[in-house]
Amino acid sequence: MAIASDRAGLQKTLAVEFPDYASLSNPLPLTAKDIQALLSADEAMVLYSVVDKRSYVVAITRESVDWKEIPLGANDLAQKLSAFRRGLDVGKARDASGKSGLFDLALADELYVALLGPVEALTKEKRSLLLVPSGALTALPFHLLVTKKPQAAIPDTLEGYRSAAWLLRRQAVAMLPSVVSLKSLRAFVRKDQGAKPMTGFGDPVFNPSEAMPADRRATSAKVAARSLAAVAYTDFWRGAGVDRARLSQALPPLPDTADELNAVAKDVGAAEADIHLGRDASETTLKRAALAQYSIVYFATHGLVAGDVKGLGEPSLALSIPDQPSELDDGLLTASEVAQLKLNADWVVLSACNTIAGDKPGAEALSGLARSFFYAGARALLVSHWAVDSEAATRLTTSTFELLKNEPEIGRAEALRRAMLAYLDDASSPRNAYPAIWAPFVLIGEGSQR
Repeated sequence: MAIASDRAGLQKTLAVEFPDYASLSNPLPLTAKDIQALLSADEAMVLYSVVDKRSYVVAITRESVDWKEIPLGANDLAQKLSAFRRGLDVGKARDASGKSGLFDLALADELYVALLGPVEALTKEKRSLLLVPSGALTALPFHLLVTKKPQAAIPDTLEGYRSAAWLLRRQAVAMLPSVVSLKSLRAFVRKDQGAKPMTGFGDPVFNPSEAMPADRRATSAKVAARSLAAVAYTDFWRGAGVDRARLSQALPPLPDTADELNAVAKDVGAAEADIHLGRDASETTLKRAALAQYSIVYFATHGLVAGDVKGLGEPSLALSIPDQPSELDDGLLTASEVAQLKLNADWVVLSACNTIAGDKPGAEALSGLARSFFYAGARALLVSHWAVDSEAATRLTTSTFELLKNEPEIGRAEALRRAMLAYLDDASSPRNAYPAIWAPFVLIGEGSQR
């Protein structure tokens, strides 16, 4: 009876993410066999349902299906996730920082045991994991889970992080916005073969009153983070809105994003006219462009999380700030504006900060910018989990696209995996081993099937 009760509870709590799969045993429009038919032999789908007192994990492979209860409810997971993410600060990636606040490998292993351990028998040998998280778990970078107990929770040196048993060393990881999304991703075949490869927006001008020559911009911001993490956000509040003049003065320029976009454009064969830099990287340019003709839509700029700037109630991307703000163009592309775009993109790249975040502080991830781009017509997203080191963002994204150019059959999740591991294993600097530097990005919506 207890098992039946648990199964009934599981069916009920899975209703949101498993909308037409009310029973794990009865044949319905979406059955385990339907999902198994969509998976390749080297893939596993892992679905989570987080409720008040407990959670559930369901693992599906081509060969088998299993589900287990996790003895952690919503509050427990939220607290553990908060502690887990505390060490993911690029400012802590320095040798003299001491151990206070650094990334906790023991907690990363504890979460692996709790979340993937119960279904390890099904998932461990698969090359790729497709994850469908819910609740607080949408803010978990699963690729940073540790699959073996570490020698120390916090290594004595930053180099010590290199030898951790990161899940990413074993498997490529991608997230899905829902279970049923995999069906549409796998079924979609782009019909307009004449689509243009890519359009991109980067190196925006944030302070139009102080235009800087390129060499000065490069000197001033080579190591900027793509966020406002160190700024007093309330300084930008004026009356009933955001003081964009002060905001523009506080946003550091990002000249390396021009190099990033140009390098990726070269790899995918994009035309120079489709890459919009400087003042041309504006809302006006974006909203007037025929975006549906591009396979890749790429943003390399600052990301603002909801609540970062008082008076800004939703996450946004910072584009070039105009001399005279208007309803069409005020320099901030908000999530609600994104949802009104018309895309037909195989991939949207958000090379900015915390672009997976929700639309208000503490909200479930995927409900902000990322969700809005799916509404607009994106089929896959590259997003970030925290404030990205700008130089690292450039290196990771350009490396990912270069790998795909050379080996397109490996898929986007595997290309991202290899790019991150190459960064992690680069011993030229101790900070390269710190997870906040090499692991900020995650792929949502990988649809390729090898």
